[in-house]
Amino acid sequence: MIAGCGYRFNGARGDSPFPSNLKTIAVNSAVNNTVITGIETELTNEMRREYSLGTAMKLVSDGADVSLKTVIGSYEDTPSAYRADGKELTRIGVLKVHTDLEKNQDRQILWKQDFSASYTYTVTDSIAGTLSNRRKAISQMIRDLTPRIHRSMYNNF
Repeated sequence: MIAGCGYRFNGARGDSPFPSNLKTIAVNSAVNNTVITGIETELTNEMRREYSLGTAMKLVSDGADVSLKTVIGSYEDTPSAYRADGKELTRIGVLKVHTDLEKNQDRQILWKQDFSASYTYTVTDSIAGTLSNRRKAISQMIRDLTPRIHRSMYNNF
């Protein structure tokens, strides 16, 4: 009775929304267009970890059929709450990332999308404490973005 209904289940091992000739993917090092150093390395490492764990295409470092490129376009943070004495209590950071998937053979863009994530962090009485909290917030945003990018690439291809 179910056999003729037209429904099928996705997500089975080996299922891929991509053409069958695309079997390997390279995750290029992210480009950082912000003044915050090191976040490109963190994003690249997180993306490679994500794609090595759950992708229908095999992650390779050289000779891939397609390349995933990421650009950290901006990071902005603004005050979001104040203490009674007028000093900042929290700030909200917003990280914006552009991604595209390019076919290496002919440089055709197969997929592209912009993503953003935000996270609120605490402002302390010390600059070092506040910067540490900002760094933790950026790391959380990267951990939030990575699976969203991965899923979106597969869902929207």
